[in-house]
Amino acid sequence: MKPDRPPLIHFAGVRELYLHFERIFLGSSGFGEINISCGHHIKIFDHHFFHMVKFDEPNKAKPLLMANEKALILSTELGFGTYTHDKQRAIYLESARSCLAGPDEIWEDHTLNSATWVYIKEFNAKPYAFTITLVGKREDSLVPVTSFPGKKRDAERRRRGQRIYP
Repeated sequence: MKPDRPPLIHFAGVRELYLHFERIFLGSSGFGEINISCGHHIKIFDHHFFHMVKFDEPNKAKPLLMANEKALILSTELGFGTYTHDKQRAIYLESARSCLAGPDEIWEDHTLNSATWVYIKEFNAKPYAFTITLVGKREDSLVPVTSFPGKKRDAERRRRGQRIYP
């Protein structure tokens, strides 16, 4: 039997959303690590917030840097100011963490642009029963690239390349 999907997160603004990300992925150390039984060791830093919720400020030069944005993010009590985000990705951050920590499947797919591995986890939920998380290699670390909810057909489309787990 598939597990229930973790609860959706609720937030009124960018500060609260970032604090959820910090709680879920970084903890008090400001740095997160997840070890997968297939041998992957994933490192998570504060700037992965930008990718995991598709966070942007359209009028600023890219890439956004946490060193420049964090104080503004934390001082924005309500709303998002001029920032944008993908609400579907944001509300499923708990599911993304669950997918990284305990994927049902991992596929190595070299056709992806910024990632190499596709993590897939199925939950007892509708209409989005799956969470799909993309993981890439940056220098000597594996890091999360993005995560999003999906339906069965979305998971099926991501099952490409070589299945490496289980």
